[in-house]
Amino acid sequence: MTDNREVVIVGAGPAGMLLAWLLATRGVAVHVVERHADFKREFRGEGIQASVVRHLEELGMLDELLASGSAIPAQSATIFLDDRVVAELSGVGDQADFGIILHQERFLSFLHERLLQLSNYRATLGAKVRDLVKDDAGRTLGVIATTADKREVRIESSMVIVATGRGTALRKAAGLEARTVDTHFNILWMRLPAPADPSLVPSGFRAYLTGDSLFIVHPTDGGQLQMAWGRRDEHVLKDPDHAHQKACLLAEAPAPYRAFLDARYQPTTPTQFLRVQCDRLTRWSAPGVLFVGDAAHTMSPVAGQGINLAMRDSIVVAHHLLALLDAGQPWDAVGATVQAEREPEVRAMQTFQRRLGYFMLGAPRWQVRAFFSIALPVLTKLGIRRRLLRRVQAGVVGLQIDEVASTASRSALRALPPAREAS
Repeated sequence: MTDNREVVIVGAGPAGMLLAWLLATRGVAVHVVERHADFKREFRGEGIQASVVRHLEELGMLDELLASGSAIPAQSATIFLDDRVVAELSGVGDQADFGIILHQERFLSFLHERLLQLSNYRATLGAKVRDLVKDDAGRTLGVIATTADKREVRIESSMVIVATGRGTALRKAAGLEARTVDTHFNILWMRLPAPADPSLVPSGFRAYLTGDSLFIVHPTDGGQLQMAWGRRDEHVLKDPDHAHQKACLLAEAPAPYRAFLDARYQPTTPTQFLRVQCDRLTRWSAPGVLFVGDAAHTMSPVAGQGINLAMRDSIVVAHHLLALLDAGQPWDAVGATVQAEREPEVRAMQTFQRRLGYFMLGAPRWQVRAFFSIALPVLTKLGIRRRLLRRVQAGVVGLQIDEVASTASRSALRALPPAREAS
């Protein structure tokens, strides 16, 4: 490509870095700006559904991610009601497994270290984007960021893609408004050391409905466990008195994990509180700027859709930007095109999350028991459960990576020497 247009991507999460890879390996100049100084970050989703697994395979990444331990297979998701198994979800159709657990820090480093070897890729880490640069007509021309050493820098671009996740102030800077979909509950994420008892390590995901709480458990990098403790009442989750909070945790936690939590949940345990809220922008773009992932449509953690929809957004954005670039056409209309293509899936998944979230932490307990003991067997027999699971795992709409972009990405992986350490 001879076009000299440059894209600034704000946010180096999975959506931002995957988009950077798809564009940079096709020759587009890309500048990623990230507020963290490295790829260690607060708790993020790591469950990758079949809808994205197949794209990682198309790009030639999946085998290396699995071989390096950056990703591990997830064979199933098991649901417990008061410590009794009431449902087990596994692969659908020709999908060999339930998906993968993709360790974000290692995946982002995997992409960044390889991209550093391309002359058309730049990354400014440890810089917080605080505003958009606009011309007199209100068109975005770039961003203004503050670096770790307090310097203000102006970064100009042909297009700004905001992939910063939920709650970004750049929505207001772009003059965009969001519609709140719903708020269900609150979560305290915690990362716990690898248990000595192997039975505590799921082969995928476990969800426990216990009293008024929800617990989700899955393995993460280095054999550690990531656990989400969900409640509608946030006070216990935010309790500064660790001893009192721990006593509540042990009273509500699934029985198999109580002794482990008693020994391992300490004041130094890494945690993060999350108030669950879904929303979506009424418009995902303004002249010169486009929002994707949680920055455009904040997802609930329910069913692990946030990271998957964000990465699928990036694939669609790359497809349209590259097509316009190849045709020598401007990028002005790409925002409306991307929103029209992606919004149906986002709406469908947010509706599903709202209903499932209420069911898991809002519905009367007798309704939950009746569903698992009566309704679910009927839905399974009628094939409805299978169709719903396929919809969640494989995506609501069909999406294919452009063959040229896929070939370019595979070629780039083969051509690059072993990754060097990021500077």
